[in-house]
Amino acid sequence: MTRDAIVDFHRVHYLDASVLVKLMVKEEASDIVDDYMKREYLSSFNTTSLCFAEALGALKLKRFNQRRPDHIGEEPYFTGADELRAFVTTGRIHLVDVGITDSTVFTEVENIARRNSLDIADAYQIVTVRKDYFYRFPQAQPILITADDGLAKAARAEGLRVWDCLRECAP
Repeated sequence: MTRDAIVDFHRVHYLDASVLVKLMVKEEASDIVDDYMKREYLSSFNTTSLCFAEALGALKLKRFNQRRPDHIGEEPYFTGADELRAFVTTGRIHLVDVGITDSTVFTEVENIARRNSLDIADAYQIVTVRKDYFYRFPQAQPILITADDGLAKAARAEGLRVWDCLRECAP
């Protein structure tokens, strides 16, 4: 199926790192996100390489910081990392990026981060959604899915559609 065909018939979603983690390990709203992705099986799901790496970092913290209440063992750690890789290699989740090293892109990222008291990685997600192919097609109804309240508020302030999977019903 071409990207044009997806735009004509299905919604487009952008998953932040907090949602990717919910796909890798069982935590609050994991079932909600999993059920939503199953229901929207024909839709497009995307993430940035920064979110992919950030999700692996979060998994690392859960594995190697034994003081965390959400500490996980070795098997859930490796299984979760493999599941995330599989989502991408099978095409269920696509990696999309705009050039973060491009000075004009970085200026836009920095402006959004400053305007919304946001970290650079989160601001990068907002810019990626805005600049990605699908954003130019309103019928694709791009949605940023997050469990990060600060990112959700900032993305809305920047004009994006957002689903905060911890605090809102699925779209």
